[in-house]
Amino acid sequence: LILCIFPKPIFFFSIKMFYIGVLFIFGVNVKVKGNPINNKVIFFSNHTSYLDIFILGSRVNGLFVAKSEIESWPIISFICKLGKTIFVNRGKRSETTIQLNKILNNLKSGYNIFIFPEGTSNDGTKILPFKSSLFEIIKIGKEGKFMIQPVSISYLYLDDMPINKSLRKLVSWYGKMDLLPHVWKFIGLGKSEIQVYFHEPKYFNEFSTRKHACTYCFEKISRQFEESVNQVETKEKLSNFYGFKSL
Repeated sequence: LILCIFPKPIFFFSIKMFYIGVLFIFGVNVKVKGNPINNKVIFFSNHTSYLDIFILGSRVNGLFVAKSEIESWPIISFICKLGKTIFVNRGKRSETTIQLNKILNNLKSGYNIFIFPEGTSNDGTKILPFKSSLFEIIKIGKEGKFMIQPVSISYLYLDDMPINKSLRKLVSWYGKMDLLPHVWKFIGLGKSEIQVYFHEPKYFNEFSTRKHACTYCFEKISRQFEESVNQVETKEKLSNFYGFKSL
């Protein structure tokens, strides 16, 4: 907490060590593909679990944007505030401009930003439709040479076994699941492998509208997610087939 008042390099070093420590406890091995831009960028990512925050934060320096309800959640609220999370109220359109300016001011101050455009976490089997409201930032920030970079997070293996549809609901945290029981179960599942794919970044002014930017990110993220899931499921089928055949 004391380190949070120090300059950005010290703050991000300390919070990154925290994220890495959490991933170690959970037995998470992160595989990175693509090159993250580390300056004046908003990362838009799919969202499956609370682990997404630790995964992204352990790789790139940035602040997270979260829905305002999280401010009242025990434990997670504390972790979010520790990481200087930007809280927004997606339900109040009248506050959209204020919230966008808050995000833009942090960009101007040299912070990268993480946004989960699904608005909530999914069940790990599919990407939910993106909410386009926060993509409006491309309009108010187009003169600042800021960038957007889509990021796909795919949960692939659990104890070297491909994560199929039945297992996805064990590693995903969504809906009205209780946090602590899920954390306890996940730690007991063993080591996991998670892939983070950083896609091609683009400047704000390369998009004509917020929906254009939203569609670009959704297509990049969902296509990579489906590809990763299909590869894992195909590998599982082949393994089962040849394993049965050898018997």
